[in-house]
Amino acid sequence: MKNNPVKETLSPPYESRRVANHLIDIAYKHEESISIMRLLKLAYMAHGWTLAVCDEPLVNEDVEAWRYGPVIPLIYYAFRPHGAYNLKKVKILNEQPIIENVSDLMEDVYRVYKNVSDSQLYRLTHSPGGPWHKVYEPNKLGIVIPNKLISDHFKNKLERARNE
Repeated sequence: MKNNPVKETLSPPYESRRVANHLIDIAYKHEESISIMRLLKLAYMAHGWTLAVCDEPLVNEDVEAWRYGPVIPLIYYAFRPHGAYNLKKVKILNEQPIIENVSDLMEDVYRVYKNVSDSQLYRLTHSPGGPWHKVYEPNKLGIVIPNKLISDHFKNKLERARNE
């Protein structure tokens, strides 16, 4: 796709803690702190929009359907021990830099959702017919939300936005 510069320059998917660290950097650039819940939702949203815009996953780990929504488990387990609020970046060995075009896309996602309340983010990720809703089973762990479901969902959102 020559007309999509992000697609042309997107390197292989990133390790999810790297994506989370980058989202924390973006929040601090906007002079805001970030909670674990918001970090998980924004990482999912950034992953979904990257799938929709670039036809490539942002993270190289699976997204799972947990009770409180879609979660990238590695992000949860890496950041949750440090508290629920005012998260700081975690140390990662061999960090792969996020290229500029992907960073810009993540910045756009942050800006779009930054004024959306936590409860609204919760409702967005739990919407009837959405990826989480289609696969979630109460009391069952490890249910993967396929990237195809996430991609289709966000491509539909993109198409609706283009038609408005």
